[in-house]
Amino acid sequence: MRVSLFAAAVVLAALCATAAHATLRPLRPSDARLLARPATYEEQIAEQVAARLTGLHPQVRCGPLGVPTGYGILGITLFIGTRPAGYFLMLPQLCTELAAFHAAPASFDPRSCTDSACLIKDSDTAMALATVSHESYHLLGYRNEAKVECYGMQSIWFVASKLGASLAESQAIASFYATQMYPQRRTKTPAYWSAECRNGGTLDLRPSLARWPS
Repeated sequence: MRVSLFAAAVVLAALCATAAHATLRPLRPSDARLLARPATYEEQIAEQVAARLTGLHPQVRCGPLGVPTGYGILGITLFIGTRPAGYFLMLPQLCTELAAFHAAPASFDPRSCTDSACLIKDSDTAMALATVSHESYHLLGYRNEAKVECYGMQSIWFVASKLGASLAESQAIASFYATQMYPQRRTKTPAYWSAECRNGGTLDLRPSLARWPS
């Protein structure tokens, strides 16, 4: 499950779910119609990136998440018992942001931001990229939200690069998320934060590399 952080003013401030628990979402019969329709262009983008990241053939759909509104939840991965069902859902605006990024990735480089409007735009984009990577790790069977969030953050650069961003920009977006957005989870959504999510920590996927988080 993916819970949002939003940028506000020049300094990023979080508005998050008050209780973002790492509960499994059971498979729902109501999703059958959503999954049966052809994927939109935006959904295909997310599917292709998730497939490259996981080595699986997942389905991604943008639409109703089937959870109460107002909790900042951006995406969920469905499970059959304790096994991922092979698809995840995201809010429609995330698919729109992914498509916009794919069309002109250089327009979303946080290094070029000079005002709060740019920071808000780029944080929304970073969150959309992070949602794809986060839910992809759920597809691999990981359920602990702190671990999934950390692993997903370390794969933001991969998602960005597969959507057309240069390596330098992809790493800049990942660094932007890691330094400006992830730290807020410690107090806003602590179930998604870990002290070991750091360079050289136990959740570091590439401990031999000095570069963090990509």
